[in-house]
Amino acid sequence: MMKQILGILLALGLTACSGVSHKGQTQSEQEGITGVSDGLLEDMPDSLEDSYAANPEVQAYIKRMVTEHGFDKAMLETAFSRIEQRPKVIEKSDNQPEQITPFYEYRKRFVSSDRIKGGLAFAKEQAVWLEKAQQEFGVDPSVIVALIGVETYYGRITGSRDVFTSLTTLAFDYPRRQDYFQSELTSYLLLARDKGWPIGATKGSYSGAMGMTQFMPSNYRKLAVDYDGNGDIDLWGSPADAIGSIANYLTHHGWQVNKPAFTTAQVIEPELVEGLVNKGRAPTGSFAYWAELNVLPSAPFIDEKVGLLALRTAAEEVSYWLAYENFFTVMDYNPSRRYAMSVFQLAESIKNNDEG
Repeated sequence: MMKQILGILLALGLTACSGVSHKGQTQSEQEGITGVSDGLLEDMPDSLEDSYAANPEVQAYIKRMVTEHGFDKAMLETAFSRIEQRPKVIEKSDNQPEQITPFYEYRKRFVSSDRIKGGLAFAKEQAVWLEKAQQEFGVDPSVIVALIGVETYYGRITGSRDVFTSLTTLAFDYPRRQDYFQSELTSYLLLARDKGWPIGATKGSYSGAMGMTQFMPSNYRKLAVDYDGNGDIDLWGSPADAIGSIANYLTHHGWQVNKPAFTTAQVIEPELVEGLVNKGRAPTGSFAYWAELNVLPSAPFIDEKVGLLALRTAAEEVSYWLAYENFFTVMDYNPSRRYAMSVFQLAESIKNNDEG
């Protein structure tokens, strides 16, 4: 079937009608292509048959994009003909540190003296925008700074591979989350068209996240804001846009103004809560409910619904927390308790001016 499709593409003159460039083309032939980044030529497969353009699923996807969103068929075929599977993307998706690294090791990467110092400097430099975001959205500035610090080291590390290839790999060769990544691929193509980006020119993480906020394309389209008011949303070069966009994101996902994220807890009989710890993405019970299970706060608290967290804080030590809505709101940014706790611990160090 693949060879049949390849034959059809060749018979239709894909290289002629859309300017598809394969290795060995002249510069003048490459310059004739519009809407697709020439950066994709660097890692282009040697033959069309090895590219995503020869994949029947991709051809069906292209047809949907033409029908549902009015894309130019030849341009999309050009773009997909220039890329092939990026195996490293799949490998990293199956070995995320948020899932496989114990918390006491994971947090060292983010709650470090260098990252705290960087956060203090970033907070000082961007104080005007952070204060504006706090006033308008009610989000704790230290949490915004910590999110940027954990995600991209305050914009230093935003990803170096093109988002288009990464998302295509996950959309068509990662069955576990295929629907999600096909949706994000669609959002990326729509975003690229709206912003005037050539397909494949945008650099990001292995999962397709972009900018110092590491927004996925759908969130870039829906929740990113032009906070500096210059007429363009730039999550790479504008700290103001990054700050406002994160504040907007957290508010959209339920951030509660002037509310805590968690309180430490004692679990007297761990066996009673074995099936309840680290479950779900929202608070699950009142303090009275948890008290009946011999889970008691060991620090001041407000009496609202909470969920029970457990993280390994040393090789032979497990610590517990009762988490409020704001903790789970940060989990909407990244669905890992290790991640969210690292964000809040970094935020606390920045807020307390603790340089480690």
